[in-house]
Amino acid sequence: MIYLDQAATSFPKIKEVQDAVIDCMNHCTNANRSTSTTSLNASRLIYQTRKLIKEYFHVPQDGCVVLNSGNTESLNTCIKGILKKGDHVITTYAEHNSVLRPLYQLEKANIITLSITSPTVEGIKKNLQKNTKMIIVTHSSNVTGEIYPIAEIGKLAHENGILMMSDIAQSAGHLLIDMEKMNLDILCFSGHKGLLGNSGVGGFCLAQSIEVEPLISGGTGMDSFNHFQSDYYPEHVEAGTRNMTGIASLKAGVFYLMKYQDEKSKYTNELVELLYDGLKNIPQVVLYGDFKERTPILAFNIQGMDSFQAADLLNNKYDIAIRCGTHCAPLMHQHLNTVESGLVRVSLSFMNTKEEIQFFIKAIKEISEGNYDN
Repeated sequence: MIYLDQAATSFPKIKEVQDAVIDCMNHCTNANRSTSTTSLNASRLIYQTRKLIKEYFHVPQDGCVVLNSGNTESLNTCIKGILKKGDHVITTYAEHNSVLRPLYQLEKANIITLSITSPTVEGIKKNLQKNTKMIIVTHSSNVTGEIYPIAEIGKLAHENGILMMSDIAQSAGHLLIDMEKMNLDILCFSGHKGLLGNSGVGGFCLAQSIEVEPLISGGTGMDSFNHFQSDYYPEHVEAGTRNMTGIASLKAGVFYLMKYQDEKSKYTNELVELLYDGLKNIPQVVLYGDFKERTPILAFNIQGMDSFQAADLLNNKYDIAIRCGTHCAPLMHQHLNTVESGLVRVSLSFMNTKEEIQFFIKAIKEISEGNYDN
């Protein structure tokens, strides 16, 4: 199989990640639950992973790193745990449903008011209100790979005393991310995409002390007689048993990227250029998005063909895995006028090869010309 769905989850997992998971399974149990060697190993692993992520994302000294099940939990925790009655929020049409649905839920309950605009400084600026509490903008579209000016939007937010939050699920591992330079108060990340870890792990980073009501309450291994979650961060928002093998995979992935990201990103960008050059010369292919700076995603359609049909042909005739449909980003598809057809999304990583890209281009050319049965 040729796997071109890296934006969904990285595959195959690099050896360093696989080895870290096996080592964790053999030497770690529950963190903060005992003085046993295996429990202490787990506690050390969590501490080391937080420290590594803090360095990787340039989290300010007073900030903290929260580890949980992934980006959806992070976004829900921060949206539902920070916003209060009467707050106004600005977000964009480029967002994933893990941003939009929690906001719609709060809006329906008459807790917040919501403005949705373009992922631009101008669009955000036009929607500022006196009670705007938070601006949420994805760093990179999970549909088209376009990159949005979160640093400039964050600067605007801070000039107006507003919290700036970004979903970096698609940019983490591909672009350099610096919380301080990008004016981010909150960033939410997935561990299983560009960060190369396993599914079921991710987290969020706070640049400074921000009051967040826990989404989930339960045990933390500390302060057990307290009727409520401990006031200490990150345990305040980390109830339950941690996903130790997931955390081990995340640590290994981030450690690998800290050594090789520049080299690997350069190669991945070469693959994207090769893919773009091949697809743009096929007359029946319609490409979407800005093709300047981007994460390694290309979105397109074949004229006269639904994206699901194209995906089925790629899978069944050519053994190629891609993503089709609406990618949990409905407003983006409304913006692109692709609600009915969806889009074919191809996403790459350094684990792909130039030969795979050339084979994919050949397959799309044959499908576009109706020659795939030959």
